[in-house]
Amino acid sequence: MMWKSTCSALVLVAALTIAGCGADNSCNCSNVPGKTSTPAGSTPHPTTTPGGLPTVTGGSPVPTLTGGSPGPTSGSPGPTTMPSPGVGCEGSQLTLTVTSQDGSDLDTGWTGIAHNSVAISQSTVTVNLNDCGSGTCTVDGSALVGQKFGGPLPLSSGGVPVCVVNTFREAVTGTYECASGCGDSTVKLTSSVFLVQEIATPCPTCDGDPTPNDGQKGGTCHGGTASVGQPCDVNGVSPVFGSTSNDCLPSGSSVGDLAIDLAPLTTGTVSVTADQACVSVGSVGQCFCPGQNRPNACDTGVCGANGTCDSPIDGLCSGQKFRSCTPGSGTADCEAVFPGAGTCTDTPRPCFGDTITRTGQCATPGNTGTLVSFFCIPATKAPAINTTAGLPGPGALSLPAISVRAVRQ
Repeated sequence: MMWKSTCSALVLVAALTIAGCGADNSCNCSNVPGKTSTPAGSTPHPTTTPGGLPTVTGGSPVPTLTGGSPGPTSGSPGPTTMPSPGVGCEGSQLTLTVTSQDGSDLDTGWTGIAHNSVAISQSTVTVNLNDCGSGTCTVDGSALVGQKFGGPLPLSSGGVPVCVVNTFREAVTGTYECASGCGDSTVKLTSSVFLVQEIATPCPTCDGDPTPNDGQKGGTCHGGTASVGQPCDVNGVSPVFGSTSNDCLPSGSSVGDLAIDLAPLTTGTVSVTADQACVSVGSVGQCFCPGQNRPNACDTGVCGANGTCDSPIDGLCSGQKFRSCTPGSGTADCEAVFPGAGTCTDTPRPCFGDTITRTGQCATPGNTGTLVSFFCIPATKAPAINTTAGLPGPGALSLPAISVRAVRQ
């Protein structure tokens, strides 16, 4: 017997936040010392994709996994009793919708400049749930191969704006527990990165569409796209940069088609300890990913216990945190030049410590859970992106998602 599940894997987009800085730059790092990962068992070595970009084979860090805790973290009250095994899937679909609420956190690259982004929301992807009789279903996402995931992802930080278009390059696989709402999956994407010029509008927008993902093109394409003026349906919503659509793809050629692997994407816990040699001679500490230059961009080379550097201190505009400013400049670099940008705020540089740990949360239908993952990000063909974000380098995410019951197929 087979059931259908709509699983919003927007969490995957986190893997693509090459240089992203969202609406919330407060550090939400969870660098917990003392937790270790299971080594991959072989020496990492980069290979190349047909586009000439490095990807990792055989040596990516393998996260240590622990099970997720059943129950919601927020959202509507759940059932007063836990369903018996199998009941949670019988006669239902499962729809997960990613939110941009508190707890959404995307941290990418080793410099810290592209940390603390908030995920794009309102994207969904459909997979099949098979063999659910025991209460644990097998995830089958083979039909997704070659499809785009969500709308184009707008990112901007350190003066480097990019637009990312995501495509499933392999089938999504994994398991889902019906009664608890816990699950693990493996998601492999190709992320096409477009380097653009407009810091405040990295991706073309779809303006005026009232309902995302309903198949009705009620909006109009604007910005850097060959489809300017054409009708569009919103496929994703950024809390910072507006609504995007696959009807409004960015113009020009990508500066890299990156292989991004979330393995796993889980409601449990992932924990990875840096155990690879850094490329930079004399670098302090170990690195997480093959080809990574340094562990962090802290002046001392050591990330503080609170997940920030003692120095440097960055200046970010309070109202538009994707804009950099001179610390102590007040409104001169922000509001005076860009209305709505606010005041320049001193912001400690985020960083990854020796261990990256993220803990998810299972979600029974009608409640909010959290998906988490660790991943390595290859370099692009654009030095500005690589230098700003710190690529190749690690990424980590925590992504709230709401689950909703639907009818059985």
